Amino acid sequence: MSTTVETKAPIGRAFIAKDVQVKNELGAVVVAWGDGHTSTIPIERLRGYCPCAVCQGHGASQVTFIKNSCRAIFDAELVGRYAVHFKFADAHDTGIFRWDTLRKLDPAEADRWGPPEESLRG
Repeated sequence: MSTTVETKAPIGRAFIAKDVQVKNELGAVVVAWGDGHTSTIPIERLRGYCPCAVCQGHGASQVTFIKNSCRAIFDAELVGRYAVHFKFADAHDTGIFRWDTLRKLDPAEADRWGPPEESLRG
C-alpha cells in the first residue's frame, strides 16, 4: 500500500513538505521537501519518536525513543498546512508530526540537526 498526502506548500523552504508518501513495501515514509531534499524515514523510527503526549509526556522537555516493531502505516492525513497525522499498524494514532519534526527524523540528516533527543526538544 502506498498513500500520498498532497500538501500544496510553497517551494523553497526546508521545513515545508511538498509531498509525503507512505511506502509500506519499503517500511518507510518518503518526503519531498520545498528545498529539493528528499527524506526516507523508517516507519519504526517515526513510531518510536512519536511526538504525542502519550509517548513523550506533557511538556516534551525530554524526547525518548519508544522501542517498537511497527513497519506499516494504515493511513496518513494532512493537518492544516503544517503537519501530517499517521495511523500506525500497531493501532497508535495520536501523534501529529509537524514538518520540522519529520525533517529532523531523517537519518540522512543526523549530522545537520543532531540526534532527535536533542533536535526535537521543546
